[in-house]
Amino acid sequence: MKKLCLFSLTIIFVLVSTVTYAAERAPLGMGNLAVKLDYLNFTDDLVDDFDVDDAFYVGLEGYGEIAPNLYIGAEVGYANPDGDILGIDTEITFVPIEVNLKYAIKPDPNLVIDFGAGVSYNYVDEDLSYRSESVSEDDWLFGGQFFVDLNYKFSKFFIGLNAKYQITEEFEEWSLDIADHNLNNWRVGGQIGIMF
Repeated sequence: MKKLCLFSLTIIFVLVSTVTYAAERAPLGMGNLAVKLDYLNFTDDLVDDFDVDDAFYVGLEGYGEIAPNLYIGAEVGYANPDGDILGIDTEITFVPIEVNLKYAIKPDPNLVIDFGAGVSYNYVDEDLSYRSESVSEDDWLFGGQFFVDLNYKFSKFFIGLNAKYQITEEFEEWSLDIADHNLNNWRVGGQIGIMF
């Protein structure tokens, strides 16, 4: 029984040491989670005309290392700009769901630069309201994005800056009688996360 306990403890010690070493070797750990707080700006002129072209964006992302320095992960976010055009209240709800690949390099022991790209499926809900009348239209749009991040690591945490450009397919209006438009956007902001 003592030999079995000693053997089990030795195996556990070796596995924990290996995982800890791998997490320290990997630029952003074997995996990581982060909260993003960004400024988002839609680039289509029609979205700008309806005064809903910029917003505060909050996102949650998670990544796992699949090869040295190469990570795969997902991000989900939320933005809800509202505006007013000629007395008509306008609002967009934008929820991107992304799957991304990113490559991370560590030019300094505490500094990590990563860049990547991916695909997305984006929920969009557009609302117009005037007095007691309102009209709404929603759809799911395919898209793609590319991005770059700069992170500073301390202990098991990191903090950094990010920039992203996202392209979406056309949002085809039928009930609001508005010209088709896209929800292409760029985002800049910061993130804070934890590595494991």
